[in-house]
Amino acid sequence: MPTLGKNVEYALHSLVYLVGTPKGSTITIRDLAKFQNISESYLAKVFTKLKKGKIVRSNIGVKGGYALARAADEITFLDVVLAVEGELSFFECKGIRDKCVILDQANLPWKRGDVCTIHQVMIEAENKIRETLRGKNVKWLYDTINNKVSPKLQANILGWFNTNVFRV
Repeated sequence: MPTLGKNVEYALHSLVYLVGTPKGSTITIRDLAKFQNISESYLAKVFTKLKKGKIVRSNIGVKGGYALARAADEITFLDVVLAVEGELSFFECKGIRDKCVILDQANLPWKRGDVCTIHQVMIEAENKIRETLRGKNVKWLYDTINNKVSPKLQANILGWFNTNVFRV
C-alpha cells in the first residue's frame, strides 16, 4: 500500500506550531527544525512546497519566517498532503484483464467504458481516504494535541518559543 512519507509528517507537525504564533509574527525554518530536532534543509524543502500550495506565507528580512497563509481551520489534511506529495493515486490499474487468453480481444466489455470492478473498489477506498483527510484540519490537530498534553508541557513549549523565537 502506498504510504505518505515524512514530508507530510514534517509539514503537519510544523504547521501546529504556526497556529499559536502571535499575530504579526513568523517562525523560521531554523527555529522549527531546531525545536523538533529535524533536518533544516529537509524542512526547508517541505516549506517550499507548502508555500507553493498557499498553505504558508513567508516574510523576508530581519523578521523573516513563515506563518499560516490562511486560518488553521481552513487548511485540511488533504490540502497538506496534496501540497507536499502532489496528486496521488491509491491504485494504478495495469489492465491485466485485457491479456486474458480466453477473451475475445475485439469485444472486451470494459472497452465500452465499464470500470474494472477491482479498480472501482480502489476508487471507493481512495475517496474514503480523501474524505477523512478533508474532514480534519490544522486547527483540529492543534486543539486535539493541546487537549492531550499536560498544561506543564504546553507552558514549556510556549516558553521555548517565547525565549528562542519571539524573544518575549
